[in-house]
Amino acid sequence: MLVIMKNKNYPRKFLIIFLVILMLIIIIITEYLLIVISVEETIDNIKVPEIFVETEFEKLTEKGLEFSVSVNLFNPNDFELKIDEFSLVAKTDENNRVGSLSIEGGIIKPRTFSTFKSKGVIFFEALDAEVLVISIDGDATVKFGDFDKTLSLSTDTKVPIPDIADFVFQNKAVDIEIPIQFKLRFKGILGIVGFKIFNPSEIPIVGKNLICRIYRLDGDTRTLLGEQEMESCEISPKAEAYVNAEILIPYRKFFFSAGFKLLPNWIILQVKGDLSIAGTRQVIPISINGYVDPHFLRTLDKR
Repeated sequence: MLVIMKNKNYPRKFLIIFLVILMLIIIIITEYLLIVISVEETIDNIKVPEIFVETEFEKLTEKGLEFSVSVNLFNPNDFELKIDEFSLVAKTDENNRVGSLSIEGGIIKPRTFSTFKSKGVIFFEALDAEVLVISIDGDATVKFGDFDKTLSLSTDTKVPIPDIADFVFQNKAVDIEIPIQFKLRFKGILGIVGFKIFNPSEIPIVGKNLICRIYRLDGDTRTLLGEQEMESCEISPKAEAYVNAEILIPYRKFFFSAGFKLLPNWIILQVKGDLSIAGTRQVIPISINGYVDPHFLRTLDKR
């Protein structure tokens, strides 16, 4: 009889055990679903990092204008973000691509700033623009166990093009000479004016729009005796170049331009023009003046 009673209690015990196990499974599944929902809500509410870009132009080389860029990001979330790399593209205001580079990324801790830096070169073509548009793109990844999400990061920064005069010579002296030689000719006085320049920079420059003028100076009055254009010249780095122009001044013009005063107080030589980087339109205006004592006429070469 006792044996029969024990057998009758077996189904009841198994039912209780089954119900307990079922409740545990339901609790585990419920907690898992709650965790999944919580993770998904967290991922959906991720805030995109704030991006701040700083650029600095450094020096001109034969390849272009070297620059450095710093990408500062603030992570406003309560978890870290991972960034593999950024891509940077520099374009002119006319949408011409003038440079690009990659910036290595890293980990951004929660609610902190991280800075990523790199260096590159902008082509000379960019110097003709007024504004440089720097576009930076990248992806930030968030990972929670088996869940992850990718955030697209993008920003455009406008940077004014610097004055090339600040970078070409970098406080190095530019030696310019205007040697002069006068000779007597049948129709007048022949002036041979030279333009000699040394380029102390690391890049080739061009002397263009050069024009030579000779004046006579009587008191405060300056009278133009003659002028002549000079050929353009390209000056290699750490080298010099020389061009000249010949100006024939009729005797009547030289001696009688100021009335009855034959000789002036001074003869003024002037060379004006522009210096530019080869391949660009930006220029540095130049003007060089020299004074010659008119009593040189006594020793003129008559040949």
